[in-house]
This record gives sequence, structure tokens and C-alpha cells, in this order.
Amino acid sequence: MRKDTAKKETILVLITFSYPYGAIRESFLDPEISCLCSYFNKIILVPQYLPDATEKIARNLPKVCVLDDSLIIYSKIGKIRSVLMKIFLCLRSKLFYTEIIKKPAIITNIKSFKLLGEFISDAFIIKKWASNCIKKHDFAPQNTIFYTYWLSASTLGLGLLKEEYPDIVVISRAHRGDLYEDQYSSAHITLRNETFSLISKVFLISNSGKEYLEKKYPTYLEKYQTIRLGVTDSHFITSPSVDGIFRIVSCSYIVPVKRLHLLINGLKEFCILRPSKRIEWTHIGYGPLEQSIKKLASEVLPENVKYNFTGFLPDKGVIEYYRQHNVDVFINVSASEGIPVSIMEAQSCGIPVIATDVGGTHEIVSDEVGLLLDSDPTPMDIADAILKFIDNPNQIADKKRKSKENWRLNYNAEVNHNFFAQEIANLRN
Repeated sequence: MRKDTAKKETILVLITFSYPYGAIRESFLDPEISCLCSYFNKIILVPQYLPDATEKIARNLPKVCVLDDSLIIYSKIGKIRSVLMKIFLCLRSKLFYTEIIKKPAIITNIKSFKLLGEFISDAFIIKKWASNCIKKHDFAPQNTIFYTYWLSASTLGLGLLKEEYPDIVVISRAHRGDLYEDQYSSAHITLRNETFSLISKVFLISNSGKEYLEKKYPTYLEKYQTIRLGVTDSHFITSPSVDGIFRIVSCSYIVPVKRLHLLINGLKEFCILRPSKRIEWTHIGYGPLEQSIKKLASEVLPENVKYNFTGFLPDKGVIEYYRQHNVDVFINVSASEGIPVSIMEAQSCGIPVIATDVGGTHEIVSDEVGLLLDSDPTPMDIADAILKFIDNPNQIADKKRKSKENWRLNYNAEVNHNFFAQEIANLRN
């Protein structure tokens, strides 16, 4: 399909968490937006929430993008709605009874009952907002694609809008927290079947995610498609250390699922094995556990480990760090992932990766480009992985070259996002 044909025919309404205001959570949307602009004559960006002040930024958006902040107001209304109002909405909705029949234990579990009420309430808020959005922007629903960046209550709400506008197309991406149900204490995400029945496509960022949905919700196989995320070319390969110090970088939001305490204890075990080897570990990122992780590092890491916490760095700042500093290996020991963009960034700079085999991580990390750990490694497993790099310096150059090549073949933003843009534009043909 020709790009100019698609531009004349379609409008894209993209619902995000906080993009374009947030610097971190959805920063990898930047290259995707650039590609989408070639296929749509108007893109309406709709953030649901404002980010914390720490990561709020101002972006220069392409001319075809229109920013609509109205959903932020709707979302605030949803947050202040009383529990009684949410219960009332639930009791009026057949979705509530559908879910109760499937999961009767919800009635006796206050937390689950509350989550169900919030989910249904949020879905109806989105439905009402979207109906008003169509009138406000005066566009033809049959020429419109609604796209939720996260598979959530928003996705269901847009699907419900088909009762009023049967010609709209609704699609969603799915990543990690919005996909894998075993992350939650209930091992369940609300109204999944109902959501999938109402939307046209779910685009997974990994084959593992696609296989997960195929196994759990086989009724909708034709709706699942893997199209990976990507990052732009760094145009360089990070230099390795040449001064006898082994330099390690990790990059993540500092929250429990990232298991930085496990990495610290892995470094501690390594130092027991090689007390004379000097290590420098840098963590890029911030988060609610930052102070406790810093405290742990100061308590358990010996003198031969120098550590540094950079705090928040924007995407360009991360790449600039890799340009200006020697890095020998990137480490990710998360308990759960989709496919980490932080690993894509490292590989775009030719940095080998040690990572846990969770989610779709095995699709980007292998022995060719680094080392894949068990999903639940011990500190000694991490220490042994670092030792394999240090004891085999001749392999590092090959892993660096293959890391860059893996990025080029599989995680190049220009290639992946252009393919995604064309695929969703084709849904209107």
C-alpha cells in the first residue's frame, strides 16, 4: 500500500499512559510516532495521566500530531469517583455478571471486587470520552483507528464503543504488565475474553507474548501478531575497558521486579571469588527503592567494587553515556519482562548482555551476544556469568559485533516501526 494513499484515508487516535509528557515510561514511542506520521494524515495523541514532575518533559511533536488532553480530566473523575458509584456502575453492567460467573470468588474478596469495579468504571469512562472525542474532532469513525499503547480497561472501553460506532477499528499493543496474568496475586486480568472479542488486533512485542495468548485465549488466534519494538541506530560501538577494570552497567526503574538486590549480591559473590579484580558497576535509573538499594550496596560491596547511581537519564542521555564511557557488559536480572528496551539500547551500542530468561528476553539474549541466565538465578550464578566474560576476553569482541548485528536485524526502530505502521494502516484497506 502506498503511504500517500494511507495518509488521505485514515486518522489514528493513540491512547497512552502519559506520552508525550513522560520522559521514561513510553519514551520508545518517539521513533514509532515518526514512522506513523508517514501513514496517517492526523494522529491524535491522548495521554490518560500526567507523569511525576521528575520525568515530565516537553516534546516537539510532528505537524500531523494533535495533542488532546481531555482524557486526563476524565481519568481524574474516575479516580475520585466513590466506591458506591463504581459499585452502581458494575451492577448496571452485564460485564460485571459475566466476570462473576467466571470467577465467583470475586464476591468474597474485597480487593478483587474493588479492582473489578475500577476496571469496569474505567472502561465506561473511556467509552464516554471516545464518543465525545469523535464529535469534538468531527472525523468519520469508518476512517479512524483507535490504538491503545497498553492492553487495559481503555482497550475494552474502546471496544464497547462499537455499539455506537460499529465501523471503528480498535487495536492494542501488549507488553508485560498488561499481558502476563501470573504476575498478579489473583493470576487473572479482568474481562480478557470480552476485550479480545471486541477489538481487531493485539500486537505483541515478543513471540513469547504471542505464544502466551495463543495458549491462554486460543479463540482469537487470528488477532495476535508479533511486531517488536526497536531503538534507533547509535552509530557507534561502545569501547571496552583497557585499564584492567571490568565495567558493568544496568539500566532500569528501581522497583522490586528488577531485583537489583540480587545483582548486588551477585557482585558480592564475584568479589569473594576474585578479591583482587576491580569492578565498576553503574546503574542508570531511579525509582522508589533507590535509597534502600544504595544502602545495600554500601553495606555489602567490598572495596574492589566501585559503584555509581546516575539517577534518571533520558533515552539520549543513556546512549550518550555509552558513547562517553567504557562498558564491558550490560546486566539485567529482572523477574519479569516483555523484551527490555534497555537491552535493545545496549545492543545498538554493541554491548554484550547478561540477562535472566524471563518473558521474551531469550529472543534478544543468547550465548552469541552475551549469556542467558536461569529465570531465577542465585547470586553465585551471576558471579559465574561475570567470570566467564572476564576469563574469556577474546570472546568479548565477537559478542560486541554480534550484539550490534542482532540489533540491526531484529530491533532497528526504523524497520520495525515502519512495518507496524503499514500493518495497522492496512486494517483500513
